[in-house]
Amino acid sequence: MASLPPHLMKKPVGRARVSQELVEHHQRERVLAAATGVFAKRGYTNTTIDHIVAAARIGVGSFYALFDGKEDCFAQVFDRVVATSRAQLTDAIPADAPWEEQAIAILRALLGLIAEEPHAARIALVEVQTAGPESLARYEDLLEGRTAVLKKARGLVAEGSELPETFEDATIAGVAWLLQQRLVAGEMEDLDDLLSDLVGILVEPYVGEDRAAAPLVS
Repeated sequence: MASLPPHLMKKPVGRARVSQELVEHHQRERVLAAATGVFAKRGYTNTTIDHIVAAARIGVGSFYALFDGKEDCFAQVFDRVVATSRAQLTDAIPADAPWEEQAIAILRALLGLIAEEPHAARIALVEVQTAGPESLARYEDLLEGRTAVLKKARGLVAEGSELPETFEDATIAGVAWLLQQRLVAGEMEDLDDLLSDLVGILVEPYVGEDRAAAPLVS
């Protein structure tokens, strides 16, 4: 019995499934990239699904095949922004450097990312505040994670000095608020001054003024 031509033969089930997953992955990435700009420019509240599908050039049906709705889409945009930023900030940490140098390198890289990717920054710091409980929970988890990391520096505090128990919580929340205000006001130009302010807030309490200032002038 003659076999079917190759183009009429069934594809292996596993290969078809992987191919479909790959198609959905690329489509989701395209939507998330487009939605980042839409949410940042219009604000979460003023953004509709029609705005997103128009920017991503997909149908409404395709959108709902990937997301449960606008809030789910924003939550995935937020996760994407945070994951990308975390990877870039990790790469900026100088290996085997003193803690203050590592901390300042991260701050410098963070400000650079905010300046280079203002839309992503608005997603992570501003629009997330009004994007529903799921996204707000993600944001609060992010701040709690940064608080936990900062608390590890308490071992550097000079003997006899004591930081309040809630110091890190208040510090991280304050820095987030400061960055939010600068973003909303469009005041991200004087990054050197802002870096100096952040070092004074986040680094100096642990290692003192001299050690905190040294990496800024080196």
